[in-house]
Amino acid sequence: MTAQTELPTTTTTGWAPTGDLPWPRQWDHPYEGPVLLHDGRVLAAGGGNNRGSQTFADAALYDLATGQWTPTGPMLTSRRIHTLTTLADGRVLAVGGGHGHPSVKPFILASAEIYDPATGTWTETGSLHQSRCLHSATLLPDGRVLVAGGATDQPPLPAQIVTTTAEIYDPATGQWTPAAPMLHPRASFSAVLLPDGHVMAVSGLVETGGDLAGLTFCETYDPTAGTWTPTDPIGTPVPLETGTPRVNAQAVALDDGAVLLTGGHQGGPVNWSYSPFSLSDTERYDPATRRWAPTASMKVARDEFRMIKLDSGKVIAIGGLEYGGYDTGYQNSETYDPATRTWAPPIGLSAGRAKFGAVKLADGRVLIAGGATVLGAAGPDGENTVLITSTDLFTP
Repeated sequence: MTAQTELPTTTTTGWAPTGDLPWPRQWDHPYEGPVLLHDGRVLAAGGGNNRGSQTFADAALYDLATGQWTPTGPMLTSRRIHTLTTLADGRVLAVGGGHGHPSVKPFILASAEIYDPATGTWTETGSLHQSRCLHSATLLPDGRVLVAGGATDQPPLPAQIVTTTAEIYDPATGQWTPAAPMLHPRASFSAVLLPDGHVMAVSGLVETGGDLAGLTFCETYDPTAGTWTPTDPIGTPVPLETGTPRVNAQAVALDDGAVLLTGGHQGGPVNWSYSPFSLSDTERYDPATRRWAPTASMKVARDEFRMIKLDSGKVIAIGGLEYGGYDTGYQNSETYDPATRTWAPPIGLSAGRAKFGAVKLADGRVLIAGGATVLGAAGPDGENTVLITSTDLFTP
């Protein structure tokens, strides 16, 4: 473990290092990364190793007052590519994910568990009706949690498939109720809670004949009606057949109700052509017209990155990598201003990283932790990814 560092002052803008994680950890899925607790601390739990062949149950808490991480009670089941959701009562719900080595079936979990910050312990709660990983989990305005999509290998299925199924968790009963299925199967997608309480599912991937392809399709879920409704696909008003699908893109709701979408990669051939590179293209969804329109592109094309909306209403895109190279994590971030619809020049992190955790703190700062700084063949032995424990704080 590297030495702990001093907590940066709130008067300094930009990125500064803070206390390290107790262990190096990789979070491939944005929804499995650290979450903010109601008392202002941050919980990190689970995740994987550098080859995705091992899952962890370890958990740790970050305290902004001390700038340090401390271990807390481990999860009952090790898991990665799961979801963590802070409930309205302050507890944290961990759902699904993968357990153990992907070659050992069943790999994907249907189990769920609850973390109680008061006791620092996890307890079992109701299991999903269908196992899933790379899914979304959204806290609804009424306190329930919508889980949708993802991949499953639930028997009697012989291999992983992407699913349309959705379920709703009720914290009062600890049970799951099947919800209306999505219109399109999808995994590795963004789910955004809109100001009207609806949930938008954006892009993602689906398997087609054994291959994985990116999606342009988007849809919204109405918790009151319990139905999904299509919106115009991303890439419009460009004709659908020339729109660019996205996998691992990041999306956030803006203060005016619009949705900002950027980054990721294409995920498969489009019109018999294929680009293996990350995307910088950015789109903005207007809820009034239910249409997407292009806005300024990022300065840097990013995949495996994270995006957070700041208290100012601006949006920060952090780290990531070049999907075509997949070798090193970016050591920079950039900020989108919805008022001017422009991206500011990138600013540096203390270390390059991809596949990391990111969360906005109660005071408006942003915490990023762990991830991979060097990936695959760029590693010291030509094949191993190098994971890091370092943690940074961004002061706007």
